[in-house]
Amino acid sequence: MIVDLNLKGKLVIVVGAGNEGLKKINSLLTQDCKILVISDSGDEQIINFVENGKIEFIKKKIENMDFIKNYDPILVIASTNNRELNRKIVVEAKKKRCFAYASDDPEFSDFSHPSVINIQDSIQVAISTGGSSPVMARKIKESVEKIIIGSIDKEDIYHIKLQKIIRDAAKSKISTLADRKKYLYAVLNDKNIKQLLKDDNFSTAQDEAMRILRDWK
Repeated sequence: MIVDLNLKGKLVIVVGAGNEGLKKINSLLTQDCKILVISDSGDEQIINFVENGKIEFIKKKIENMDFIKNYDPILVIASTNNRELNRKIVVEAKKKRCFAYASDDPEFSDFSHPSVINIQDSIQVAISTGGSSPVMARKIKESVEKIIIGSIDKEDIYHIKLQKIIRDAAKSKISTLADRKKYLYAVLNDKNIKQLLKDDNFSTAQDEAMRILRDWK
């Protein structure tokens, strides 16, 4: 079962900033979470992330597990080049009752990490083998990525952004979930709004969706 964790505003610790660590950091950057990277080294990309306020970085060699005790993360990712150390980090993280993942040991982790196709930070398509073969997950991703991206047009991306805005607004106007769904589908299928989005006129489309909400009965 693939689960999309809600990491918004929560702390995620990544231990190790090599190739695997960087892959995990890049996947976290779209999740609106707080990212703390702990490693004895950091390359230019890590420095760039720090300078742009995307992550916090502590340059430190992990010699024991005491560092975890100072934090309250929702997720700890162990991505060092030391399998034994990664296991120790996972064990300590589980004691904190948070999710734990080791890049080189998915069977020892709380979950397997899928290969993800990210489309404009709005759509994520996950391909997973349940940890059986990360190599095959990546291979399949490379085979289907262009096909999937090619099937998504700009109107779809606009609709996702619009639906998020109006879904939040509808909660204070429409009392029942069933009626809110009717409103969201009404906006989704509105011909005028569709045309406005095709014409890149997002602000006017949003105004029209809000007008429909104001008049909703």
